[in-house]
Amino acid sequence: MRTFSSLDYWRINFFVIFSVFSLAAVLPSFSPRAKEFKVLPTRENEAFESPVISRLVPPQLQNVEHLSVALEKPTPPAPNLAKPVHANEVFLPLAFQQSPHLPPGPMENRLFCSQKSFDIPDNDPTGITDQLTISDLGVIVDLDLQLVVDHTWVGDLLFRLTHLETGKSISLIDQPGIPDTQDGCAENDIRTILDDEISISVENKCSPNVAAISGIYLPQEALSTFDADSVAGTWQLSISDHGQADRGSVNRWCLNALINSEPVTPPPPPPPPELPDVSIIQGVNGRAQALPLDCESRSAVDWAAYFGVPIGELNFMNALPVSDNPDAGFVGDPYGTWGQIPPDPYGVHAEPVAELLREYGLPAHAHRPLTWDELRSEIAAGRPVIVWIVGAVGNGAPEYYTALDSHLTVVARYEHTVIVTGYTPDTVYYLNGANIQTRSVVQFLDSWSVMRNMAITTQP
Repeated sequence: MRTFSSLDYWRINFFVIFSVFSLAAVLPSFSPRAKEFKVLPTRENEAFESPVISRLVPPQLQNVEHLSVALEKPTPPAPNLAKPVHANEVFLPLAFQQSPHLPPGPMENRLFCSQKSFDIPDNDPTGITDQLTISDLGVIVDLDLQLVVDHTWVGDLLFRLTHLETGKSISLIDQPGIPDTQDGCAENDIRTILDDEISISVENKCSPNVAAISGIYLPQEALSTFDADSVAGTWQLSISDHGQADRGSVNRWCLNALINSEPVTPPPPPPPPELPDVSIIQGVNGRAQALPLDCESRSAVDWAAYFGVPIGELNFMNALPVSDNPDAGFVGDPYGTWGQIPPDPYGVHAEPVAELLREYGLPAHAHRPLTWDELRSEIAAGRPVIVWIVGAVGNGAPEYYTALDSHLTVVARYEHTVIVTGYTPDTVYYLNGANIQTRSVVQFLDSWSVMRNMAITTQP
């Protein structure tokens, strides 16, 4: 048998120490973010963490996917959790995620814009037209239209969209406010995206704030009229003014087309659910956010706490990915000034938040859009919903934004999150920081529409 001298032990110890330091030098950092954020001096670090907590699954989640509780180190997500489909430019709505209803292969989501500014003739039913010529191949799966218009008394205006190659034509906006009022909406300007998948119509919108029409709304006639047609050809926007004394101009209009190599038949819409007139969830509690721009993290940990999973707000914030694309990660400095849009300090959208919640064991799913009926169904089932709104649940102007990775998404200034906890026929209840607040259903839907009805629920 070999015996070890003191020199042998010295050599072994040196080898072990050298190996440990060498391994540390080549391994990557496991910190989820390069920067650890600390609370502002006026806030206490409320992070409550323990290794594991055993707790009964609350009844709200008994019929949902398995819930596991893990805190400091999130459990990896289950391999079959659905993730949103990203075409080469835009975050696709839930209805167009890859599913058995759609053919395999990626679809493209493209933005085509006319940047030409032109005046609208006053009190002229003939009006003026502008044309946008598209050479791209492919057939339309979904079509949205953006309007940026400066004009006093928007109730004078009528907008139509025509595809000259097919001859198909629809009314987009037709003198909003008429016939409810004799002269229509007396407020000024339009900052809107028209979208068939949203919850409320453009026709009676008339806000004194931001713009008379400010949000994302249903057009007067469906843009799905053009579905399954080729996107190529000449698209014509017609605008006419039907009242005296008020003038204005079109500054920008865009078509946002989801296109595929062949027509796609969408699944039939589900039957409307049977919902109670009133449903209010009790016991949803929260705290004021710790950082100027981390409302999404605050909402996420308050939502998780309701389902029995405590997470520290700053731990959650530190674990979010960072990106200039809000559909992929947190944009900017969380200490930044509220009210900017990417790439300036902004915040984060639903999918990165939902993905991180899944790593904590929660069945969290991002939607854009979620319908008003789907939101109320969640509330009626006792499951609060995180939603993206604007400001203090006010109006806002949706804007297209293209990130460095060419990903296109809709953003808005003063983006904010709250947790919806209840509804009546006229009122929506929501948790904003530490307080339960209310808004009218109409005002809530206006504000929610700006972020295209973005939400996180427990259901796919």
